[in-house]
Amino acid sequence: MNMKVQFYFIESVTKLWMFVRMTCCLLTVKARNKFGRLLCRFRYPGSLPEDVAKALGVFLPNYICFDEFMNQLTSSGCYPTNLMRWMPRKSAERCFDSAIRKEAFGSYSIFSYYFRRGWLEFVLHFDDQSRLRRIYLQHRDIGAPRGIELSLKNFEQETLCSTSA
Repeated sequence: MNMKVQFYFIESVTKLWMFVRMTCCLLTVKARNKFGRLLCRFRYPGSLPEDVAKALGVFLPNYICFDEFMNQLTSSGCYPTNLMRWMPRKSAERCFDSAIRKEAFGSYSIFSYYFRRGWLEFVLHFDDQSRLRRIYLQHRDIGAPRGIELSLKNFEQETLCSTSA
């Protein structure tokens, strides 16, 4: 009987120790992430690449340099998943809540993020029914006067696919 009690005691202490270790590991991961974000603020004092990635619905880590960040945004493989052609204006504009500067005009809206190398702007163009038609990425390093048009999926196709599944 004494041996059985001792075994249960050792087993419960072991489980408790594992719980404490896992909790400490999670806390250190959270602390490490916060410290990493603080370090990223030295490189990116205004906006973080993560802010832009969240708005578009793509993955872009904070630790990449600005040139790599721009290369990934302007690559042909970068498809925004949060934005779709023909989606309502309010839904499209809601994606850019983290933008530092937001300007809405009659047929388009501009959302700006500040980086050390200049302002990165997304210009969303809408039709007369306030549905998203096009989105352009603008920065001073981009040579095209209108910027680069980002590819968008069609909103109707997306909703038809999701309702038929």
